[in-house]
Amino acid sequence: MKKTLLIACATLASGAAFAQSSVTLYGLADMYLSSQKNPATGLRTTRLDSSGIYESRFGFKGSEDLGGGTKANFQLESGFAMDNGGAPGLSFTRQSWVGLSGGFGDVRFGKAWSAFDDISGSALVAKNSVLAPNQGAWLSTSYRDAPNNGFYYASPDFGGFSGVVSYGMAENKTATVGQGSISSVHVKYAAGPMFAGAAYQTEKATGNAEAIKFTRLNGSYQLGPAKLMASYGRVAFGDAKTNEWALGTDYALGGAWTISAGIAQSKGAVTGFTGDTNYTGKLVTTVAPGAPDVKRTGYSVAAFYSLSKRTTVYGGYRGNTIKTPGAADQKGDLFALGLLHLF
Repeated sequence: MKKTLLIACATLASGAAFAQSSVTLYGLADMYLSSQKNPATGLRTTRLDSSGIYESRFGFKGSEDLGGGTKANFQLESGFAMDNGGAPGLSFTRQSWVGLSGGFGDVRFGKAWSAFDDISGSALVAKNSVLAPNQGAWLSTSYRDAPNNGFYYASPDFGGFSGVVSYGMAENKTATVGQGSISSVHVKYAAGPMFAGAAYQTEKATGNAEAIKFTRLNGSYQLGPAKLMASYGRVAFGDAKTNEWALGTDYALGGAWTISAGIAQSKGAVTGFTGDTNYTGKLVTTVAPGAPDVKRTGYSVAAFYSLSKRTTVYGGYRGNTIKTPGAADQKGDLFALGLLHLF
């Protein structure tokens, strides 16, 4: 009797495994050594930090073939710090969603990257890492990348054209105040050597709050070994706004080397953000009414060497300058050398 039960359980388990297309454990580990000068204080510090190119992470993802071209999908992803092993417990704060995909597109429910995030870093040099020129210069990268309590829909591809809409809600509604929300949309074209994308996102702490508005326009073109990239960003809050741009190139040398260089700039009345970034009260700092705009400039050169398909050594230099009318210029820089491993 026991033997029969064991055979039956094994058969059921085998059937369940057959129905489940795949479950994958994945992640990356990224560490870098840096010497950095703080533009505000002028102090230089040497640091060993996590996540120079990408945030160190691990996750699980999988899908089940439901037939007729439809699949059920899920993803759970958690970030952690390589320098001290720190992590917010076993919490999947980067992504945690379940959804369906097929000829109708891709639908996700839970915590997923917003439509704006899909486009934001797609045309920024140095892999949008700590060595990218926009770091320390741009403000439009301070958007909420993965809103909680979210819905995400990606359309099918139509001859290179596609789009995404996403929405996240704060669940903080009261009798007198509506709930906060993060709404996002993008459209893009990607075919052959050309890419172009436009994205827009609004963030409201509550239904009654003033919205923070983010805009991104990105484009790139692969011209032989050189990938030419241009990006425009804007962040607006009420009457205050800051406009930003970046230009650069990634150039593939012989062998496994890629050299990246670029320049980025921002200028406007929005000067920064403080407080929590998830619905409940991101505070926007601006210049005084009628005061001149603040200008930030960044420039960088970086090199990447692929030891294998999964392991990359990288290093480079980034400088940045902040010009505030009536005050001395603030200058900072970063020298970094790092190692990235995918698993």
